[in-house]
Amino acid sequence: MIMYDEYMRGYKQVNKLGFSNNNYQPIPQNYLDQQQFVVFRTCHSFGDWAIISAIPKLLKRKYPKCTIAIPSPECLNRYYNQDQWTNKSNDPFNNVLEVFSANPYIDGMIDYIPKDLPIYHDHFRVYDDECPNIPLTEQILKYWGFSEDEMMDSQPDLYWSDEEKQEGDRIIKNIIKTEDYGFLYLDDTFYIECPNPIREPLDLKRRVLQNYIDQNSISKKIKWLYYSAKDMCDMVYRLPESSLDVRSINTTLRIQSYIKSKSKLIIGHQGGYGTDCMSRYAPCYIVPNTYNHINEHIVRGTKYISCYEDKEDIFLPTKKMI
Repeated sequence: MIMYDEYMRGYKQVNKLGFSNNNYQPIPQNYLDQQQFVVFRTCHSFGDWAIISAIPKLLKRKYPKCTIAIPSPECLNRYYNQDQWTNKSNDPFNNVLEVFSANPYIDGMIDYIPKDLPIYHDHFRVYDDECPNIPLTEQILKYWGFSEDEMMDSQPDLYWSDEEKQEGDRIIKNIIKTEDYGFLYLDDTFYIECPNPIREPLDLKRRVLQNYIDQNSISKKIKWLYYSAKDMCDMVYRLPESSLDVRSINTTLRIQSYIKSKSKLIIGHQGGYGTDCMSRYAPCYIVPNTYNHINEHIVRGTKYISCYEDKEDIFLPTKKMI
């Protein structure tokens, strides 16, 4: 893959983005002294932005007088081909707004990158050669000179306007009709019929996830909301009759996320919109896409469920900042 420099120029071919913790130069001090920062990603799905959404708050904690900008959808459209991302969203460059709208730590947006303005984007990260499962936010902030304590509060951090909260609360009261509900995210890759070479591991993941569904449906007596990219009849999961497809609710994805944040628990496959953005708000139990390769997509406070008896669940603890 190609690693880009701070002026968005491809400058070397690498097997892994970023710099080893055993050999790197941190962000230039003169850039930090100016305290005019741009939070920028080179990947543009909802989850890509969501997993780094705590960065503005953490930057403001360390540099209270700094200004923080994000790229506007127009800016991203100038530098990237939208077709590369439409498999995950019809309007992928709008995901930056889906994630950062109402965020009190964002001071503005840029519609283009000034010629001589350095952008220390998500390729500027520091990985650990011995420990691959470190959240991307923490890898990025290590490059920015943060200590472990300063970046521990790295869970995705979403905000909603008062109007969005009011509408979400109305839906919870009048349509869901209970505050005791869980949220299930069903990935569209898990079908009843699938190619034989991957049938066994997929079946194993399904059984593990179904056990979590059954256990919590019975023991906690909760109603289930679910989001699935496919009709439930095409999926293998069993849900109580009182379950509700959130796609049947006429509302926005942001309000869906607010409703999800009020869940008693969240269970599902690993996915940016579905599960990766919620561990700050509710207990999250996730079957990872690949158990041995969560890597920088890992999120603190999420329990990654092992499908194998000889492997433990993966869990990074959280720590509140004082």
